[in-house]
Amino acid sequence: MPRAQVEKSLAGGNLRQLRHGWVATGDADPEVVRAVQIGGVLTCASALKRHGVWVPPTTKLHVRGSTSSVRNHPAWCKQHGRPPKVTTAVDDLPTALRHAARCLSTEAFVVVCDSILNRGLLTPSDLEAELGEAPKSVQQALSLVDGRAESGTETMVRLRLRAPNLELRPQVEVPYVGRVDLVVGTSLIIEVDGYDYHADPEQFENDRLRDLRARAIGYFPLRLTYQQVVYQWDIVGPLLTDLIRRGAHRKGAHGFRI
Repeated sequence: MPRAQVEKSLAGGNLRQLRHGWVATGDADPEVVRAVQIGGVLTCASALKRHGVWVPPTTKLHVRGSTSSVRNHPAWCKQHGRPPKVTTAVDDLPTALRHAARCLSTEAFVVVCDSILNRGLLTPSDLEAELGEAPKSVQQALSLVDGRAESGTETMVRLRLRAPNLELRPQVEVPYVGRVDLVVGTSLIIEVDGYDYHADPEQFENDRLRDLRARAIGYFPLRLTYQQVVYQWDIVGPLLTDLIRRGAHRKGAHGFRI
C-alpha cells in the first residue's frame, strides 16, 4: 500500500497507528494488537494457538521483543540461541515452538509438541531440525513426545501417570469397544472429555454402551472431564494412583491382548 494511501486510511479511521512502522485494521486480533503496541510480536503459546495447536490454558500473553531495545524484557519469551528477525505480527509455527521450548513447563511443551505431530503441522524430523541444538532439558522433554494423543488433556494424563514398569498406550483400538484415549497396563481404560464436550442424549448412550462393553470383556473404564484433568488433578491424581496401586490395570481382559 503506498504511503499516501496509508495516510488517507489513517486519517479516515480505517487504519490506526500502533507504533512506528505498524498499523492495524479495525478488525485486527486484540491480542496481536496489544503485542505490537507494547513493542513486540505474538509468539510461543499465544502464536501456537493461532496455528491450530492445542495449548494448555493460560492467561499470559506470550510476546517477544521485535527490536533490540525491548528484546530483553524480563517477562517476555526468548528462544535458545540468537533471536530471529521479526517479519510478521504473529510468529510462524517453528519460531513460536522454539520460544515455547524455553518458556513453557516440560508438561506444557510436550502437550504442544504432541498436538503439532497429531495434527500433522510438523513431522518428528521437523521437530528435531528445529530443536536439535536446544539444551539437554529440551531433548529430554522431546523424548516424552508421542503424537498419538488427540487432545492435550490426554497427554497430560499420560505424563502424570508415568511410572517405572507401567505401560501407557494412547489411542488404542479395543475389540468390541472401539478406539479409546488411553489404556493403562492391560485393563484400565481412561477416556478424557474435551473442554467443549457436551454429551447429547445419543452420545451419552453411546458412551455408556462402550463402557458396558469394555466391562463385559474385563476392562475397567473411567471417564475424566477437562476440568478434572486441568484444574482438579490434586483430587483426581491420587485416586487414579490408588486404583493402579490396587491393581485395576492388571485385571486382564478375558484373554484379549491389544
